[in-house]
Order: sequence, then C-alpha cells, then structure tokens
Amino acid sequence: MDTLLEFRNVVKHFPVAAGGVIRRRYKMCKAVDDVSFSVERGACLGIAGESGSGKTTAAKLILLLEELTSGSILYEGKDIQALSKHDLMWYRSRVQTIFQGAGSSLNPRMRIKDIVGEPLEVQKGKQLDRKAIYAKTEEMLGKVGLGPDNMRKYPHELSGGQKQRVAIANAMILEPSLVVLDEPVSALDVSIRAQILNLLADLQEKEGLTYVIIAHDLAMLEHITTDIVVMYLGRIVEMGKTEEVFSNPAHPYTKALFAAIPRPTPGNARDAAIPEGEIGSP
Repeated sequence: MDTLLEFRNVVKHFPVAAGGVIRRRYKMCKAVDDVSFSVERGACLGIAGESGSGKTTAAKLILLLEELTSGSILYEGKDIQALSKHDLMWYRSRVQTIFQGAGSSLNPRMRIKDIVGEPLEVQKGKQLDRKAIYAKTEEMLGKVGLGPDNMRKYPHELSGGQKQRVAIANAMILEPSLVVLDEPVSALDVSIRAQILNLLADLQEKEGLTYVIIAHDLAMLEHITTDIVVMYLGRIVEMGKTEEVFSNPAHPYTKALFAAIPRPTPGNARDAAIPEGEIGSP
C-alpha cells in the first residue's frame, strides 16, 4: 500500500497559566503526546475518543493550524513543517477540510458560487478565467446534489443539509487527495446524515480520495471507516482495521467506549464494564 500521510512521534503541548502575579507559572497541557500512525492512500481513517483526547489538535496539526512541539508529519514522504512557500501552496491545495458546523464556516455575505469558486481563484486564478471558474463551480455543485438555481443564493437561504453540501463542494473543487473531516454530520438531523455520508462515500470512490474523520459517533465510524485510532489524553491506546477493533477491542478504554454505543436490541447485555469518574487531566 502507498502511504499518503504519516505521524512520527508527534507531540503538541500547550502552556497553561497556573497562577502567580509577578512571575507567571505555567503547566503544559499534553494535547498530543508521542502519537504515531500512518494513513494509506484511498483509506478512511477514523479518530475516536472523548472530548479532550487530542483528536481535533491532531487534525489542526495536519492542516498546519498549529505548530508541532516535536516529531514530524509526512505527506507523500515530505515533512510538512519544512515545506517551502511554493510547496506550501501545493500542500494546501492537496489537503482540504470540512468543518463541523457548515453554517458557521460559510461566509454569510458571499453567494454560493463565490464561496465554492474562491479556492480556484486563489490557487488557479492565473490559469483559469472567470468563465471557466464559474463552469467548474456549477459542475462541482452538481456533483454534491445542488442545482444551478442555488448558485446565486446566500448561505442563510439554504437548509442545514444544503449548507453541508456547499462545504463539501468547497473542499472538493481543488481535487485534493486528502480531506480532513471534523464531525461532518453531527450538526445535521438524523434523516440527513445518511445522505451526506453516502455522498462522501461516493465522492471518495469516484475521486480516489483519502479521508481522516474525527468523530464522537462510533456507530458512524464503524460504518464508513477502514481503519480506526482510539485516543485518550493525547495518546493512542488502540488502532487497527475498523472491523477487527470493533469485533475484538483489546484496551479497557476502547471496550468502555464501545459499550456506550446504543444497541437496537432491548435487554442486550454488555460485557464491558463502564469506568466511573471523569476523564483525567492532560
């Protein structure tokens, strides 16, 4: 298999004020602490864990929204922290993201055609004229199930599911190879979630995409991912093929997470004991 993305002993610590007036004292929040994993091209990796486990920080490191404390992240064998300005533009076109709340990620003052077409103007404005960008935007909106009548609308005129489709079109229009999805369906009605997940699966198959999905919804991760990473307090406690991890979890924390998944069978006994208390301090 061809490795597209690789974490090598990645560490990200944040200084947290711990008191003091004249001399400020700080403690270190270990958001990501010595994490290593790889993502094969065409795979769908799910990152699971409680709030505060380091999932979103790992995603931000991939997107270069945070700087590493130590370690390295390789994309197609290149260290993303050492990319030149030219290579950085290339990387940002190849790696895109879909945020949790599509409504808040879309500029309310821009029309849909401008929101979806903006990445093309930024990355390929010198190669494509406005007519070509408009045609490409209309084509991309069609791929996500939105007709040309939506081109001149504003985000507030769309439903939640339509906004999510616009966010997907915005991420896909540059034809990336890696897409990072942060809770892609958590803000949607249950009736719409299946439609969006099926759309993402179809796009992955047709475009040959690689996904990294951060989510709390373990049932959703079980359904759509090929590999899974379980994080706790910034560390990986278990990882492997999704089917194997769900059928035979090895770590007590993983067993506790899976035991919390609602099951459709009334009276279904759970083998794993759910640990008591709150998540520890990172």
